[in-house]
Amino acid sequence: MMFEPHRTSDKKARPLSGLLQPIRCEWQEQFDSITQAEVLRLMNHVLEREDTIGFPGPVAWDEGMRLMESTAQAVAAGEKHVLLFRTDDQAIVGHVLLSRRTLPNCRHIGEIARTFVHPDYRGLSVVRSGLRAVLDRAEAIGIDVLQLDVRAGTRIARLWEALGFRVIGEMEDYARVIGQRFAGYFMYQHVAVLRARLDGPRIGA
Repeated sequence: MMFEPHRTSDKKARPLSGLLQPIRCEWQEQFDSITQAEVLRLMNHVLEREDTIGFPGPVAWDEGMRLMESTAQAVAAGEKHVLLFRTDDQAIVGHVLLSRRTLPNCRHIGEIARTFVHPDYRGLSVVRSGLRAVLDRAEAIGIDVLQLDVRAGTRIARLWEALGFRVIGEMEDYARVIGQRFAGYFMYQHVAVLRARLDGPRIGA
């Protein structure tokens, strides 16, 4: 297995601080191989700094592309929905994966997973834009409740709690990273409640 060569000049993979562009959110009706590769570069860039999105570090290129191709097949089948955050020059700086439960009695539940944003583009404006896009898609496909799981005590866990997601369970042995064990939370929020929260007073105000 080989890692993709480091691209120091690839601005699409590594936007520069101080030269940030406005972003827009786009749902991918097709998740082609070029886009898959760009998402994998972004994911590995994030994994160089943190290990809270399911991997202890950057993913080997062939393994990562198999993961992306699996996601592409699920998107084509309508089983998963990929949201990308793009800059004006089409650089991908964020990713969210939304899926809907398949059991008939649970089709009203959707899961948010594999959420990562380039460190230079993190902030409440990005969070709000992304969440509104997720809510729009959730309402369009009949999802009334959003659920997720996250490592306890992390920045992203605190953000989900600030957004009103409720902890409904904690697992002490949630993640194992290079010999260490970490606890994790299982959380949920109703789509209508989150919509009202986003449309109300600004978070942190």
